Amino acid sequence: MVHADDNAWQDSPLGRVKVLSSPEKSDLRDFSVDAFELEIPSGGRSGRRWHMADEVLYVISGEGYSLHWEVGADIAEKYYARIANEPTRHDIKAGDTLYVPQNTVAQHFSTGSQPLHMLSAQNRIFKMLGYNKVVYLDDAS
Repeated sequence: MVHADDNAWQDSPLGRVKVLSSPEKSDLRDFSVDAFELEIPSGGRSGRRWHMADEVLYVISGEGYSLHWEVGADIAEKYYARIANEPTRHDIKAGDTLYVPQNTVAQHFSTGSQPLHMLSAQNRIFKMLGYNKVVYLDDAS
């Protein structure tokens, strides 16, 4: 059980996050899901990041949009990635669920009068198989 006061908000390249479940948290017996809350100030944006694990975000409050850049890949002796020039846009509001596919670059924007507050969950098993690299292309505003 994770209580509201068990975790503190912290600044990261993605933005203001509260980690709920991760390998670094030894007080929770959860071995398969990483979860955190993300809060983006009104008019602000998250960091733009490229990660291999897929992600589901639930919009707790606020409104905005999410940009996703698909990444094409060729795997030979080396990994060759091609990030799309143009992103797809997904408008979001409280109560919506947003899916970010694996191997995608994503960035979220808050457009309402209140912060955009989201709950994120990612499959840790996918990460434990070696697909856990995260690259921050831009930090949060």
